[in-house]
Amino acid sequence: MSQVTGFKSSQVASELRGRIVSGEYSLGSRLPTCKALTSLYGVSLVTAYKALAQLESEGYITLKKHVGSTVSFIQDAPHPRCKSLNLITSQSDQPITQDFLNGGQRLFGTDGWEVKVFRVLEAERLPDDVLLAVNSPDAYSLFFNLHTIFKNTLASQEHFYERAIYLGEYLPDMRLTNITCDESATVHAVLEHFRARGRTRTAIFQYHLDNMTEAQRITAWCGEMMAHGASLQWCNDHLFLCDIQWGDQRTKWMRESFFQLLERNFFAEIDSLFVPIPKHAQVLTELCRKNGIAIPRDLAIVTLMGDDANLNQSSPALSYVDNAMRHHLKLAFQVLESRLQGQRTPQRLFTFHPELHVRESSL
Repeated sequence: MSQVTGFKSSQVASELRGRIVSGEYSLGSRLPTCKALTSLYGVSLVTAYKALAQLESEGYITLKKHVGSTVSFIQDAPHPRCKSLNLITSQSDQPITQDFLNGGQRLFGTDGWEVKVFRVLEAERLPDDVLLAVNSPDAYSLFFNLHTIFKNTLASQEHFYERAIYLGEYLPDMRLTNITCDESATVHAVLEHFRARGRTRTAIFQYHLDNMTEAQRITAWCGEMMAHGASLQWCNDHLFLCDIQWGDQRTKWMRESFFQLLERNFFAEIDSLFVPIPKHAQVLTELCRKNGIAIPRDLAIVTLMGDDANLNQSSPALSYVDNAMRHHLKLAFQVLESRLQGQRTPQRLFTFHPELHVRESSL
């Protein structure tokens, strides 16, 4: 190609983008260095770098220090050539995480899908083997219980957004397909369960507010409580946002949070408590027992759970709402089957209203 002078970074990026899309620079190949681009297009090093940075932000290339730029663009076929699925989740020991893996393997495997399982640490970048699987032109990917993996995925943005689905939580990226339970319906089921037993002072124990799902859940709880006579001040006083850290410090943080509640006379002012995360509910239940609060006689606690196997074995004092992962997976299956057949699914947020059953504690 003959040298062209006077290009701006956007023009250089456009030229390179066209050569990538045309296949001149194929997946995995190296683009010219910044120094080579200065000669090729008659631009400065800064302009050349800006052009490459723009292509990286668009998902066409990956820039690595001391390595250069590598093409990561994948030409989307109308649909994969085979039924291949990646189930990608965290290394969490939550039962619902195992429900995701077991249910996904069973549902898709029965229909002839080749299923690969990956359990990874929460990080901003996926391990190389998972990146390769996600970037395969013949595979779809289901993500669960991961919050920061949508950066540096290597694949072009359109490839990723069309092939990846996130289950169980709404992430505010309108291009990413999310499948979630109806949080308002979940909260309503919990509060109706309490009201039917004469318990009307229901507090909620939640994470620090950092995602849309939690915001929806808290909004629904506050709205329901106020509709049944609670004041806004009461709701503010009985919404406990615990700044929980993950990892080995979780139990320590839970204990500290519990004693903060005791000091505030929190438990004396309520008769029921909604703790969405089962692990947190189990720790709180044990702490209540050790400190003279009988569960469920003095304080009823309801938490969320996945499928109904072995619900009450680990903590029989708890009651559970089944917001089963099987509903998430069934809807994901329907979406992917339609895409496999070449149909487009422009709706990016799918919610369902499952049959929510509160299972009573054994005490």
